[in-house]
Amino acid sequence: MRKRIAAVAASLITAVAGAVSVTAPAAHADSVTRADSVTHADTSAFGQLPVMGYNTWYQFAAGVNESAVLQQAQFLVSSGLAAAGYDTVNLDDGWLASSRTSSGSLTWNTAEFPHGIPWLASQIHALGLKFGIYEAIGTRTCLGLPGSGGTTASDNHYAQDAQTFAAWGVDFVKIDECGGLPSGTTLSSLTSAFQQYGADLRAANPNVVYSEELPIYTMGQSDFTQSVQSSSTFANMWRVAPDESTADSASDTILGHLAADLHLHAFAGPGHWNDLDMLVPGTPAAHPFDWSLTDEESQLSVWAEEASPLLISTNLTTLTSAELAALKNPDIIAIDQSGSQAATAITSGHIEALFKKADGGTAVLFANLGTGTGTGNFTLSQLGVSASIAQGYNVWKNETTSFSGVNVTLPVGQTETLLIKPVSAAKRKVRSARR
Repeated sequence: MRKRIAAVAASLITAVAGAVSVTAPAAHADSVTRADSVTHADTSAFGQLPVMGYNTWYQFAAGVNESAVLQQAQFLVSSGLAAAGYDTVNLDDGWLASSRTSSGSLTWNTAEFPHGIPWLASQIHALGLKFGIYEAIGTRTCLGLPGSGGTTASDNHYAQDAQTFAAWGVDFVKIDECGGLPSGTTLSSLTSAFQQYGADLRAANPNVVYSEELPIYTMGQSDFTQSVQSSSTFANMWRVAPDESTADSASDTILGHLAADLHLHAFAGPGHWNDLDMLVPGTPAAHPFDWSLTDEESQLSVWAEEASPLLISTNLTTLTSAELAALKNPDIIAIDQSGSQAATAITSGHIEALFKKADGGTAVLFANLGTGTGTGNFTLSQLGVSASIAQGYNVWKNETTSFSGVNVTLPVGQTETLLIKPVSAAKRKVRSARR
């Protein structure tokens, strides 16, 4: 749903940065256990780790079309983004015709997709990529196009549309919450609807990745956590933060989304991920954020620490070499794809530190939650590291420093990430060569 809320503040690090061993982070006191009836052991399967790829929304919105989507998909491959892990191309709202066919089936806007969605899916697959599509749980999408719901809870197209998507070769389905809901809808009935749609999607295609927005319905309400917990039992990913908005500053958006997700770590794990919305580097056409490179790196840092899906929504072909390098940063990707969301956050002054096991060590995100430059002091044990001397690698500055504690000074509105792990001289040279 196209909603937004305001946020908090941001960060950057200067550390007094050897070989380390790490201890598992202790859980928050407010942790809740995810009621997950499925055990996911194979993290190589699509959707078991946070999905990475491209989404059309912030770049095109209602102006999405076949040739533009193909251009973005081809650039994922030619730029090396696909090889780095960004291997999914998702249509968002705007692809549908204004009405269903006479048989009640979904169909596409033939002016913008003259070859059709099955053809587009085949072209995406031929590039070695996965293909995703968008629908809504109610009678309409956010752009007012046909949704999958009906005027009553039992009068819907969920099974029919699921079969259509499977026949078209769709690998990923996003189901929005845009209204158009039956009279008398409650959280319980809406949860049942999202759960049913997911079951229908998997009945038609057992390997489909299911992304949904049930928590949007309860955002800012007392039953928000309940909707997240429910989502974690039947979906691969679910939105836990509002749409990003050009009316908000980058730091407000990024740290606001972090704050919205901090307490939800218990629901995240292989096959089930809290979704913070999309990456918006560059200047997307429909929603021109025009953030700085530092802001874009900050968003990547927060999304990676929180194991959010990494779906880029911008004109990929206009990104600078520095922006492409940031998106392909192998340490950030490893942190995101670690298989867990940060479960511990501690503060010193106005500086918050989040950490989790990742990439063979401990990934620590520092954030300034104050209104001006702040300083924090952290011992290694506070950061989950059981060593008297450690070695920290700054994933954006390409610097490695030995330290016995971390003294952090962070300007407001910035973030930075430190990877605490053994880093050999040879590896540092390789990293230096690629930046």
